[in-house]
Amino acid sequence: MMKRSFLMIFTFLFIVACTLENIDDNNREPKTDYSENNYVLATEDASTPDITRFFSFSLAAVNSEQVYDLISENIVFTNSDPSTSSGYHFFKNFIFSMAKDKNGYSSTPGIFQLTLNTANRVFINNEIFLGKENLFPSKKLAIISENEGYFYNESVGPQHIQRFNPTTMELGETINLRPHIEAFRPDAIFEDTYGNNLVRTGSLVLDSKDGKLYVSVVFLEEASFNLISDNEENFYLAVINRSNLSFEKIISYPYAKTVGFFVSENNPTSIDENGNMYFSSWGWNQFNKHTPSKVFRIKAGESEFDTDWMIDIESLFGKDRIVQSMISYNGKLYLHVSDAPYLFDTSEELTTKNNLKMFYYEFDPETPHQYKKLPIPASNPSSRMNVFTVLDDKLFIAVPNAIEGNFNGLYSVNRNGTIQPELQIENKYRPTRLYKLKK
Repeated sequence: MMKRSFLMIFTFLFIVACTLENIDDNNREPKTDYSENNYVLATEDASTPDITRFFSFSLAAVNSEQVYDLISENIVFTNSDPSTSSGYHFFKNFIFSMAKDKNGYSSTPGIFQLTLNTANRVFINNEIFLGKENLFPSKKLAIISENEGYFYNESVGPQHIQRFNPTTMELGETINLRPHIEAFRPDAIFEDTYGNNLVRTGSLVLDSKDGKLYVSVVFLEEASFNLISDNEENFYLAVINRSNLSFEKIISYPYAKTVGFFVSENNPTSIDENGNMYFSSWGWNQFNKHTPSKVFRIKAGESEFDTDWMIDIESLFGKDRIVQSMISYNGKLYLHVSDAPYLFDTSEELTTKNNLKMFYYEFDPETPHQYKKLPIPASNPSSRMNVFTVLDDKLFIAVPNAIEGNFNGLYSVNRNGTIQPELQIENKYRPTRLYKLKK
């Protein structure tokens, strides 16, 4: 028995030593030379989305035909774990995350500005604390420029949107949307009996076009599960003038009640090169009734929903199929769609992760009822990732697969339509997002 216990302890220490071998959390000196090791791949553990690691590397040093163990290949990939999630925003030499201190739970909300240190490891360079009630709703982030960004700051007030400087992380003015929501919905219930907020702003959408900020407004039935009432029939956005942070109006879309997923890492909006803003809806509503998945839009130069245009996922792919990720690139829309019904009630269980296949499709917005299936291997689903990133004037596509032997890594599509694999990694780390940093 003692021999077995010693062996178990030795094995545990060996695994920890191998896992943490090339992590240095003490170096907070920012990297200045971004001529190499300027790409960062965020991954999640194959068994749980709450364990996120970041690997910096040089894309030119990668052999696309080799399958890499990211930890052991520490000459090519530098491993770091700043204990944050993989955010969908990055610019210059910064990555932005909205949650940290995971250990199984994304428990501490905030805005965490990540960068690389001189050892090419990701660390938290700066942060904005966000207070929370006893519940942790998702919070979206909008970054307009080096000096202008916005986020949902519930620590100031339940319906407050805050302006901030993404470079210096200094706070600016706020706008309180509650009076405008009360005027729009006089009978709205803003708190439950325990004081929890039932009207969330900027928890699903926070994005900008044509000088206006678009902020989701969600009326909840129960705060504890982020439940939208079955009686709700629309999806709502507040429209704010960015020049003076003034409220303009609330608009509604009648064919959805929610977009994306209730996590901070997944972004359900994309703006194309012409200025059209697209929204993707899974239809997910926790334990209440789900609605059919679809993609819809606000056209360039307009500030109302275009109700004459839609990509109807169920009519094209079948009942209970969902679009999980979406992006606009090169005049087309790219969607990540399930090949079978999405099991909403077990979306994070291994049976769904391992068995449900997600394929990649290209749509021309001019013909939303037609599509082209891309010659890219199927992936597993994940609520926390948006598999698309545009870098180097190319669309990079994460193909996450937890099952041994399946392709797990990155593909790319260029403006000529050429599709090719870029990186293959072992199945124990599923890729969630690719970044490229520069000064």
